[in-house]
Amino acid sequence: MRLNKDRFFKDFNNDYLLFVNDFYINRSISYIKKDIKKQYDVLQKKSGLKKILTRNIDYWLIRGWSFEESILRTQNIKNNWKKPVNNSILSLKYWTSRGYDEKESINKISDMQKQRSIKGIEKRINNENYKSRLSPFMDEYWINKGIIDKDEIKIKINSQRKNNINYWIKKGFSEEESKNKVLDFQKEASMKYYQKWNNKKDTIDFKIQKDTHLEYYINKGYSLEDSENMLRERQKTFTLEKCINKYGLEEGTKRYNKRQKDWIKKMFNENTCMATGRSMVADKFIDELIKEINNKNITNQFLYGKNERFIYDNVEKKGKKYDLCYDKKIIEFYGDFWHSNPKIFEANDVHKIKKIKCSKIWQFDKRKIESAKEHNYEVLVIWESEYINSKVEILKKCKKFLINED
Repeated sequence: MRLNKDRFFKDFNNDYLLFVNDFYINRSISYIKKDIKKQYDVLQKKSGLKKILTRNIDYWLIRGWSFEESILRTQNIKNNWKKPVNNSILSLKYWTSRGYDEKESINKISDMQKQRSIKGIEKRINNENYKSRLSPFMDEYWINKGIIDKDEIKIKINSQRKNNINYWIKKGFSEEESKNKVLDFQKEASMKYYQKWNNKKDTIDFKIQKDTHLEYYINKGYSLEDSENMLRERQKTFTLEKCINKYGLEEGTKRYNKRQKDWIKKMFNENTCMATGRSMVADKFIDELIKEINNKNITNQFLYGKNERFIYDNVEKKGKKYDLCYDKKIIEFYGDFWHSNPKIFEANDVHKIKKIKCSKIWQFDKRKIESAKEHNYEVLVIWESEYINSKVEILKKCKKFLINED
């Protein structure tokens, strides 16, 4: 813009200078506003978070609102803001709104996720830059290093994990120290998982997702009475009606009666607590041992009952639980019937409930003890008949074993 001072201004010193000053200030402000709008548009296109941005104080301060007014606006928006409806193709609502039931919708989503995963893997493998970003937890990483043998690759991958001895040996620890490090890591992970599960299982958010809870059906819109009936039906996993529908009248009735008889034999007997699935004698033994030791600093560290210690068997590839664990010591309480006491049963005798030979039960128990010893635990076995016949001596023996104290 070209300015003519003679045409517009009589008083050059005042009017002209004020005009020029205002002109350039206004032009600068317009440029700033354009720049802010341009940056905002770019940010909005990249993130798609317009509503979230308006919940930020800076959003309003930039536009000239005072600090107090900006706070009031953001609070008002936060109070009235609702989470956007998820209409993604990977959401349940997307498929249920198209006529699919919940189970079919879950299967649809699962199939799509698998397809995307396969495509993503193929795309990454074909990408030349992908090799430099491979993870040491992937087979391709070690193949590129020149290792072809699958077993060796598996060992290399496992050595990257903290629950593997090789991980700690590579860091300079001895084999003995590495085993202890693995045990400490497993114990810590187990306790974290238990605490997380324990805190989560009683929450409403957890219950409304599980069809084994009343809250699940109430959340679906059913009345309390209907919800109770539906939960009752859900809990009837094995009924005469279901057996007849599946196997016919004669065979279904036969199977149902056999199942009920076996269940009664197993659950209702003088030695088994139906509520916990553990031996009542074993629970009594542990309670009396706690009284015998009479030291809460020690007994509070006992792992038993609901908190039984699980140890992973590297041979059979599964976790096994133990009756009582303290520090690096384990006490296993064997019921004469359930563990087929060799003083009562022969090797070829068949267990009435488990329907296997007693020799098989002994092999399982032997392997269980060996597995604990491989993880550097000392194990003491107490038979039910020993405890019943000489309680005082057995309790003293266990006390000495656990804390080296008579």
